[in-house]
Amino acid sequence: MSTTGVVCATVAGVVTLGVVVFYVLPHLLDRPVHVDGERPSTEILARIARDQCHRAPDHPYTLCEARCVFRARINCDADSCGAKHEAFWTLVDAGVLRPVAYVER
Repeated sequence: MSTTGVVCATVAGVVTLGVVVFYVLPHLLDRPVHVDGERPSTEILARIARDQCHRAPDHPYTLCEARCVFRARINCDADSCGAKHEAFWTLVDAGVLRPVAYVER
């Protein structure tokens, strides 16, 4: 085999490896793996993280409390803040807010 052939084969191998590593492998790793009826790990981690910011209340919020908490926690994310999460769903249940279609409780 000539030097040119070895170089071409090496370049083709490196390109193929790059395609596999950067395009094919991420799609294989991002697949959610869970049995029907079980919660995916991302949802479980989100619930754990929710208590890291501001804890959810021990009692259900009244509508007035929910409005105050929702305003006070304006910089918090409802997925990571238990207080804002509960306030959000209290306002949704009261018909004050309407969540987008992909939001799950």
